[in-house]
Amino acid sequence: MKLMRSLLTAIVALAAVNVYAQTEVIEIESSNRDAAGRIVRGPYQTNRFFDNIFIGVAGGVNIYHGESDSYGSFGKRLAPALDVSIGKWITPSVGLRAQYSGLKAFGWTSSNSWYADGGPDAAGVYREKFNTMYVHGDVMWNISNALGGYKETRTWNFVPYLGFGVARSWANGEAKNEFAPSVGLLNNIRLGNVVDLTLEARHMFVNQRFDGVAHGSRYEGMTSVTLGLTFKLNRRGFDRVPTVAVVDYSEYDNRINALRNELDAANARNKRLSDDLNAARNKKPETVVKTEVETSPMAIFFTIGKYNLTEKEMINLGYIADVIKKSPDQKFKVLGYADKETGTPAFNKQLSEKRAQAVYDALVNKFGVKASQLETVANGSEIQPYNGAVLNRVVIIKENE
Repeated sequence: MKLMRSLLTAIVALAAVNVYAQTEVIEIESSNRDAAGRIVRGPYQTNRFFDNIFIGVAGGVNIYHGESDSYGSFGKRLAPALDVSIGKWITPSVGLRAQYSGLKAFGWTSSNSWYADGGPDAAGVYREKFNTMYVHGDVMWNISNALGGYKETRTWNFVPYLGFGVARSWANGEAKNEFAPSVGLLNNIRLGNVVDLTLEARHMFVNQRFDGVAHGSRYEGMTSVTLGLTFKLNRRGFDRVPTVAVVDYSEYDNRINALRNELDAANARNKRLSDDLNAARNKKPETVVKTEVETSPMAIFFTIGKYNLTEKEMINLGYIADVIKKSPDQKFKVLGYADKETGTPAFNKQLSEKRAQAVYDALVNKFGVKASQLETVANGSEIQPYNGAVLNRVVIIKENE
């Protein structure tokens, strides 16, 4: 009996530490927080059926609460208890468990009940001893994970639960079966990756006849406090659902809108062109007068041995440029010459080339003739287009045949 009292004292002390431990654990956890230090509570991926399974065994004391139990001292009311459990955590905060709880219960009664152990004592009170068994299912809520964020390596988890099942009492050839709800508090203290130390307190509610005495208060119950071990099987942790990066489609939306605007503009242009085409089809044809520009060879003259253009020749080039620009699709040759009566053939070749280039530059750079219409040719003094040396110091501009 002294051993049971010592065990109960230790259990109560552990329970008293629980509130402080929970606060400290929640404050020092780090992996259950994001980069900003905020607690992250999920969501979590669903594990396979046999993941997060646990089994447990625990021993402790049962204390039955009947009509006449005040006749017995607290120490004599303590009976041995045994818990055997199997369960599964569905999420880090919600779990299901099936448990066998039982062994013995002690009590007192003023009448000779089914479970009376011998005759009455000097005060006329009978002591009861009977076997008990409670098979129940529990819905558990890990409040530490729910409020503090899930962390597999948390030292202390605080788990209240609700249960319902069938309770049985029996002794002296008699037995009673009752449907019984229960409430409890489970403390899981982490010892390692596989093993937890458990400290559990539970109260079961039963009908008054459960202890073999059917009078007095309608409801009775039994409180159990146990200390044991839980073994975690197979996969034991939970993974958060991966964060899916939000794709920014604004660039594509802007491009699509721009293309739509371009398409609308193209459709508008097509409509205008279609309208213009229909209008042209319905319009009477007009007489088109085609003006053809006829040009004859045009000459620019130079002084002996020179290739620079005089003011008079620049005026002539202006008129020539106007004629050329009226025929934008026509090609022209700029033919340079030198008189054979002066200079050597090599010198005259270079001189004719410089004269042709001077006329070409003036037409293009000063008078705006398209360069693509002109071609320079240096004929030197080998060809003499006119009679007389003075006339052969010339550049002739003519249509390219």
